Amino acid sequence: MEAPKNLIIVPFDFTPKAYQALEHGAFLAKAIGKQLLILNVATKDKDIPAAEKKLHFIVEECNEKYQITPEILVRKGAHPYSVVKSVAEELNPFLVILKHSGVRGIKRYTGIRTIKILSGTVISFVVIQDAPKTDTLKNIVFPINFLKQHDAKLKRVVYFSQYYPDATMHIITPSGKDTEKEKLLAANFKVMAKAMADQKIKVNFITHDKKKNKAEDIIEIAKNVDADMIMIPTEKVSTLSKFLFGLREEKLIANDGKIPVLCVHSESSVL
Repeated sequence: MEAPKNLIIVPFDFTPKAYQALEHGAFLAKAIGKQLLILNVATKDKDIPAAEKKLHFIVEECNEKYQITPEILVRKGAHPYSVVKSVAEELNPFLVILKHSGVRGIKRYTGIRTIKILSGTVISFVVIQDAPKTDTLKNIVFPINFLKQHDAKLKRVVYFSQYYPDATMHIITPSGKDTEKEKLLAANFKVMAKAMADQKIKVNFITHDKKKNKAEDIIEIAKNVDADMIMIPTEKVSTLSKFLFGLREEKLIANDGKIPVLCVHSESSVL
């Protein structure tokens, strides 16, 4: 896949949650120097001119409030979530900012739509439940559980530290007391810690028993450090059965602390 473009997409349907997603997108775009694109999905051709007119007012508001000038795009489609995925695959953005309003009833058995939007792609996305607490990121949580994620996670920590030099990266690690793999991982973290210290990155390693490393534990840690974002790896989801029993990612995304969650595919070249 080609290198991601200098673009952050915010799907926008003029609801209060969409405005919250737009605020997150505006702050991120300013901090990391990306172009913001506001995407609206119209059900009929005749609705497109009116939607574009309304979006121009949103652009003016962004200019005044955030000192940025987003681009706008209106696409026709009967199923907004499918259109969002299609546009994301076409434009290959740096990030997509998605709103999430919780899971109830039958949706629990078909999976959270905000996860399924971009499943099967390597596009990174942030899921938000509320307005941002501040215009910056001060505490970012990175749960690390597997050896194969080590190098990718380190690169992402370094990436964020460039734009948020005052942020503390809270890295949740296994105890390293059980398997040989965990012991090796724990040893790697010592090297990782030195490398980040050399680059003046603020890091807080949180040792956590892998046997208890459930979504609830990660969420509790994130609350305790007043996290502004949780970053998790995602994989392609192709079977309904994975959702029937509940994914850890599903619980993290719907966390009761309403902490934004950055989902990065393990094969992504972004972040």
